[in-house]
Amino acid sequence: MKESFTHDVRAVLAAPGKGLSLKRIFAASWYLLLGYLAYLILTYLALLYDGVSFDYIWQSYGPFPLRLFPFDALVAKAIHLLGIALAVIGMMLAILAPALITFEELRGNFFFSASSAIRLSFRRLATILLSLLSLAAFVGVVYLLGVVTGLAGRIPVLGGLVIGLLYIVPIFLTLVFTVFVVFVAIVGVVLLPVIVAGQKRGEVFDALLQLFTVIIREPLRFAWYFLLSTVLAKAASFVFAYLFYRAVQFSHLMLVHGGGERVDRMFNGALAMLPLNSPVVVFITTLWPGLRFGFTIERWGYGGDATPGAILLAISFVLLFVVVCGYMTSVVATGLARGYAVIRRLKDDYMIVDESPLEPVDDYANPSFQSEDHDPLK
Repeated sequence: MKESFTHDVRAVLAAPGKGLSLKRIFAASWYLLLGYLAYLILTYLALLYDGVSFDYIWQSYGPFPLRLFPFDALVAKAIHLLGIALAVIGMMLAILAPALITFEELRGNFFFSASSAIRLSFRRLATILLSLLSLAAFVGVVYLLGVVTGLAGRIPVLGGLVIGLLYIVPIFLTLVFTVFVVFVAIVGVVLLPVIVAGQKRGEVFDALLQLFTVIIREPLRFAWYFLLSTVLAKAASFVFAYLFYRAVQFSHLMLVHGGGERVDRMFNGALAMLPLNSPVVVFITTLWPGLRFGFTIERWGYGGDATPGAILLAISFVLLFVVVCGYMTSVVATGLARGYAVIRRLKDDYMIVDESPLEPVDDYANPSFQSEDHDPLK
């Protein structure tokens, strides 16, 4: 049974409630965690290759080296950039997986699982990468042609005349389109996973076609839906984070009453290992960047060492933080997916909700009444 889907802004307004789904949050959190672990490992390798000792890295940044480092070695810089690229890919997959679940629900498949979304999103990673590589190849070819044209400018007199005559047409016009392609690629980090999730089959040409047509024909509607989804996601994740914070406080109070000072020191040791004042934590614990309305995560006392129990507890806190980020990503992905269904209806007169699900679905609510004919004499 399909839900009653309204092809207007009300579809996006339902994102916080629709995004509060265990399978959406799990799928988004899974890829966010994988992307961050890839970034963390490669950043440590880059710093080690650049000659920084492991003890200094751990004491200075711990498990959260969230900054752009001024590397001396070119290889170290390349390793760090690869880590950033993998983190971006993880974020794109974190958008793709909840969007897949959203589109399947719009098609009537409410039993599409998180594991299916994770597997399918990983298989469609090739479509995303090939689409981005196609855009990058276009920009690279145009840049190469510009370099060759610049070499022609070295010819005395004639080279300057050629560049002067050809500057507006085609050099400048080509570069204007190239800048637009770069802008499309940047927007595609958020929009492309939603488009690929809305496909029946992962097709590079169709993904690029929809990416350009959405930005060209429906830029204001997409910008409005993206802004609305982002605002809703930030507000909903703030409430979600505050609920988690109070639950952690209650667990601390309850466990200390039973375990005494040892448990209290374990909590303090776990919190001491976390960057509680980092910009990322401040972003999550405030209602909106720049506003003072929010809550502050602080240690509940002094003392505490990095015991095995404290390390495991710190890992648990990190996982809870990832879940909060997963919910925020889930709301953004759900809002954009539902908004994309509206845009396809208005742009192409095409209704995604009328498509058949990617997986066969048995309608247990409305079973078939057909039965085989039986011979009463048998």
